[in-house]
Amino acid sequence: MKKFLPYALFLTFMMSLVVGQLSASAEGSVKIQKVNKDTIIYEEPSTNSVEIGELAKGSFIIVTQVSKGWTHIQTPEQAGYVTSDVLVQVKSEGYLVIQKDGTTLFTAPSQNAQHVGQLYEGRVVYVYGTAPGGWSFVQYGEDTGYVATNALKKPVPTKKQITAPDGAVLRLTASPNGEVLGTIANKTTVQYYITLAGWAYVEVNDQKGYVKASELANIQLTNNKVYNKGVPAEKGAKKRVALTFDDGPDAKVTPQILATLKKYDAKATFFMVGKNVSRNTAIVKQVYEAGHEIGNHTSNHKKLTSLSIAGVKQEVNGTSNAIYTAIGQYPTVFRPPYGATNDQVRSIMTIPSILWSIDTLDWKHHNPDKILASVKASVKDGSIILMHDIHQTTANGLDNVLLYLQKQGYEFVTVSDILQ
Repeated sequence: MKKFLPYALFLTFMMSLVVGQLSASAEGSVKIQKVNKDTIIYEEPSTNSVEIGELAKGSFIIVTQVSKGWTHIQTPEQAGYVTSDVLVQVKSEGYLVIQKDGTTLFTAPSQNAQHVGQLYEGRVVYVYGTAPGGWSFVQYGEDTGYVATNALKKPVPTKKQITAPDGAVLRLTASPNGEVLGTIANKTTVQYYITLAGWAYVEVNDQKGYVKASELANIQLTNNKVYNKGVPAEKGAKKRVALTFDDGPDAKVTPQILATLKKYDAKATFFMVGKNVSRNTAIVKQVYEAGHEIGNHTSNHKKLTSLSIAGVKQEVNGTSNAIYTAIGQYPTVFRPPYGATNDQVRSIMTIPSILWSIDTLDWKHHNPDKILASVKASVKDGSIILMHDIHQTTANGLDNVLLYLQKQGYEFVTVSDILQ
């Protein structure tokens, strides 16, 4: 017969685990492992002891003690021993809660399971893996459990720098009362994801958590490098191309392009014009939630080399702010209209400037066949392909472009991915 642990007792147990065990990594507060095959839970560390329950392959458990081939585990319903060889280590990744009004955390992958609590929109949680039926096992602060996978999205980080003279205090949650995980030294470069009520979620090395947003600043690029191609894939890996779309979003064309990209499981980068962002915020969200990268293409598509420094800043900052308003994140890459850049323009950029290695000229000829022909003639591993998501003819021709590239063995990645 199975022995069930009352849920209130389980929460008390969880709290006791957390107190005194927090490390510099937020995910280190509770040790999570995964079951790699169906197994029996025993009352004592012996196969001769009482069988008190079962764990199905793919279950996530909390490890409380390991000794001589046995592991003491905890779930919301059971506590006992399993042989250590049935468990595997799992790494976590930070994901953003994107569901409006937040999402519910359950004890099991089912809407009928008991509630652990509510995860609010904009929170960053640690995802350890998925379960059948569209569920992800996550940790936020002191809580673990299952949430609907479609309520989460992998955020795109940008680099920022700590500006606190005495270092920035890193906390487990976005609150001045959050558990202190450590301190990040002044001038440390961190991966920044999102700001919540004055708190910024950041990662650096093994440290993950929240710091005061006022203690972060943009990094001034020193090499002013402009990229027009990506890094070829490592030997033996699939060839890669970065599909890029400029000048949108467009209410009619962009959704068609998104549908075609989804058909081929392709990721792309959309360089958006600020005035179109403000008109089509719902579509900006669709692009973001589909996992594509969003870039800055200025507010009004002006030739930046003809503007003053103040004029360039106005064009760039206006679009960055519009994108942040739409999705809660700033753009990660920049493309100057017409490819027009100079030392003055580059001197104020805080994100990489991206040009292209293949210009399909879709804006000029409006011919799907010519788009495909230009790709066939020039594509190679690491290519950055320029198209526009404001022309119906581009949407009409995209399927054939992706089909051709797929048959040639290419993987479709974002610009930031192909630069690495």
